[in-house]
Amino acid sequence: MSVTPVILPKLGLTMDEGRLVAWLKKEGDHVDAGEALFEVETDKATMEVESPVAGYVRRLLAAGGDDIPVTAVIALISTTADEPIADEPIADEPIGMATPDVVAAPPPEPERPQAPAAATVPSEATSDRVVASPAARKRAAELGVDLALVRAARGGRISIEDVEAAGAAGGAADSGAAGAPDTGAATAPPGGEPAATGIAPARAPLSRMRRVIAERMTRSFRDVPQFSVSRDVDMTLAAAAKAAAGVSYADVLIEAVARTLVDHPRLAMRYDPEGLIGADGIHVGIAVALEDGLLVPVLRDADSKDLAAISRERSALQDGARAGKLSADALTGAVFTISNLGQHGVDRFTAIVNPPEAAILAVGRVRDGVIARDGAAVIAPVVTLTLSVDHRVADGAHAAAFLADLAGRLEGRPA
Repeated sequence: MSVTPVILPKLGLTMDEGRLVAWLKKEGDHVDAGEALFEVETDKATMEVESPVAGYVRRLLAAGGDDIPVTAVIALISTTADEPIADEPIADEPIGMATPDVVAAPPPEPERPQAPAAATVPSEATSDRVVASPAARKRAAELGVDLALVRAARGGRISIEDVEAAGAAGGAADSGAAGAPDTGAATAPPGGEPAATGIAPARAPLSRMRRVIAERMTRSFRDVPQFSVSRDVDMTLAAAAKAAAGVSYADVLIEAVARTLVDHPRLAMRYDPEGLIGADGIHVGIAVALEDGLLVPVLRDADSKDLAAISRERSALQDGARAGKLSADALTGAVFTISNLGQHGVDRFTAIVNPPEAAILAVGRVRDGVIARDGAAVIAPVVTLTLSVDHRVADGAHAAAFLADLAGRLEGRPA
């Protein structure tokens, strides 16, 4: 009999842990290699993970709702359905992988009265006895929340969301603790009307996506020396191409950017202290705004696709991003990102480089503008493109040359 440990895979360069959403198989079920085995929520999206081998699901070592570090063992699959499995750790486990004993949920605690959630100074003696994920314990320490007073919303194990909800509830309660008691009435200034109460202060817990965006953008601004260059582009011919192909301006821009990157490969490289690392293909990231953040799905080998194919793939990627259903492959590997706020009425803006990429293009709205053509002032559709670049990878001359060639491609001028 052969036993294969199933681990939580690392679905991206910055992923440290994921939340097990649900098992798609139960203990005793047969699973084929490549068949969906479970759903996991990362900082980017919820996605299905396939079984690495064919066999029988013998043990599930984590429950839905658990926050699990990457490479931890979460299940065991065997080639037979009924032979016993030893309790000791798997012999061929990769170094650093959590054993089943580590990942398995602790035994249930004896029942005790639950107090309402509140934010207080954490008690080391009580917090060590509650059932909580490592991530939840870390978050509780950051927010000053006593885990003994936190109620688990699901599964009996305290999660990050439970901790943040407790912190928000405690923060809201504490906000009126000092000063005069709240009588429910507005205070009137001397001889005047009652003062406006405004919006009551509150604390909104950060979602997993919002936390990662905050950390990543802070790191980019702190660690990456970046600069930006801008250029207005006449979109008359691009508008004609858009209408003829029945696509969007976004599709025309993706095609133009991809083909321009072929001639300017430095903008697709990434920085490494040992030297610049070239791209394995022209994979263009497309920033998609969501309710509480953004995703950057990747259109692979965009330089080899025509406008129709780009339009189909771009639309499917955006729909998948908004539905939170994209594969790991669709969310990794971008070498250059396009961020388009034109649909929001923005004329121009500067985007922050998204490491390890070296450049990002900020696209404003296509608007009527006055340009010089053949010595005369004419009204034409114009867009402002702003390129932000990692100065460790490229200089101003590289950025200017790329932007000039991109503008020439969109305007129909030879490179």
